[in-house]
Amino acid sequence: MPHAPRDSRRNEDRWIDRESGGPAAIGRWPTARGGTGRLGASRSTWLASGTRALALWLGAGGLVSAQPGPPNFVRGEFRELNDNGAWSWFMDPRVIVDHGRLLVGSVRANGAFRDSTRPGWGDVELTVFDLGRQTVRHVKLHEHLEQDDHDAPGLLVLEDGRYLAAYSRHNQEPRMYWRVSTAPGDPLHWGPESELVTPGVRGNWSGDNFTYANPMRMSKEPGRLYLFHRGVSQDPNYLVSDDDARSWRYGGKLFDGLHGYSPYAKYACNGQDTIHVVATEDHPRNHNNSLYHAFIRGGLVYGSDGHRIGPLSTGTNTTLRPWDFTRIYQGGPGHVAWMTDIRLDPRQRPVVLFTVKRGDVGLRQGSGGQDHRFHYARWDGSRWHAFEIAFAGERLYRGEEDYTGLGAIDPQDPRVIYISTDREPRTGEPLISRADGQCHHEIFRGRTRDGGQTWDWLPITANSTTENLRPIMPVWKDRRALLLWMRGGYWNNRGEWTTKVVATMLDRRALRH
Repeated sequence: MPHAPRDSRRNEDRWIDRESGGPAAIGRWPTARGGTGRLGASRSTWLASGTRALALWLGAGGLVSAQPGPPNFVRGEFRELNDNGAWSWFMDPRVIVDHGRLLVGSVRANGAFRDSTRPGWGDVELTVFDLGRQTVRHVKLHEHLEQDDHDAPGLLVLEDGRYLAAYSRHNQEPRMYWRVSTAPGDPLHWGPESELVTPGVRGNWSGDNFTYANPMRMSKEPGRLYLFHRGVSQDPNYLVSDDDARSWRYGGKLFDGLHGYSPYAKYACNGQDTIHVVATEDHPRNHNNSLYHAFIRGGLVYGSDGHRIGPLSTGTNTTLRPWDFTRIYQGGPGHVAWMTDIRLDPRQRPVVLFTVKRGDVGLRQGSGGQDHRFHYARWDGSRWHAFEIAFAGERLYRGEEDYTGLGAIDPQDPRVIYISTDREPRTGEPLISRADGQCHHEIFRGRTRDGGQTWDWLPITANSTTENLRPIMPVWKDRRALLLWMRGGYWNNRGEWTTKVVATMLDRRALRH
């Protein structure tokens, strides 16, 4: 039975816009012209309330250890959207804007993973924020699915204006769940849940289990949807719908990885006729991953330069391997790659944000992950250009040495990115909060003027008393930018977390620096 929408748990029906100090006073801080700190050709500009700008200067004299600015600083107009929620980063779109509403999917936690009888444990939720009325509503898509952030839904606007939400358990069964909203433009009322059993056998963290839903639609194939996922042999596979999500069928396998655990893939669709994919050979804990790119068009798979690699498989076997694609970055011992985001620039060329784990050669599992770096790569029409651009900091928790705060490429301007890091982006110095004296993940906006070689950095959060993780951005053609992230404590992808789903609205014109 469809679940009725519930009211927001917080009595806050407008964007916070305060200018008083203190941890509770998170909001918009008016910008002011001021100094900048510079190291090489990169800079960070710190802007606080009123007309006074604070600058962090880097030079021969050393580094200020604490971040300047007020406690719990958030740039822009800040809002809490859900009092608990988390997502992984291999299902997309996780957030969309349509008909003046922001839709974002997440999974709720209540206690540890073993506490499965608690209210809200493992609920798959959809948050709906009306940008005009400034109201928040929540829909429970699936109660008690599983307390794992890999269960967050992939969202899509269908051809007739209704919405699709697709999700699954994390590597527990060969099964996908999905729901479709009952009316075009209405994200609050949903039809009953449907299920599809996908090919293969069920295994305990093995077999052919389903994870990560990535639905997409292309205008030159009307009525047809694709949904890429991890499935048969723990490799990237895809489903097809020819009736606008009323039903799904298995389509085939995209490529075979090394079969150590699972290769990874992220996707970007141009909405017309092409799907781009960035891929690794395996999980970074099992292999010194490189990074590769290909695109799919008309049932064929091509390298970045357009050379034909082979047909897209229509069965559970394929001859394609990720190293058949065009290499973006060569991994190896001491520099292991993992993708974070992929977008297309105005010329429909791919741009990729990824992390590289440095060092860790010869370390035991659980001992590494102390030094990650952000890299930015772009295809210029004939070759890839990849640059190390910022310190990404330490692992999020022991056992997942490759988990970082992650980042997002601005879909409207791929020269702009947002990253989460617990290190100063240029120097790697810990970000010590003046609010509590601890090191926390903060969010920075980066902008390049030369194709990724050098970057300007602007803090979006600073002096926090908690973590700011996994920023995401919807496609939204507006002079404003919407940035969402997880804000709070995060200790394990299978729970527990106390992260809230939050957002800030930024004026793009004011951020041009």
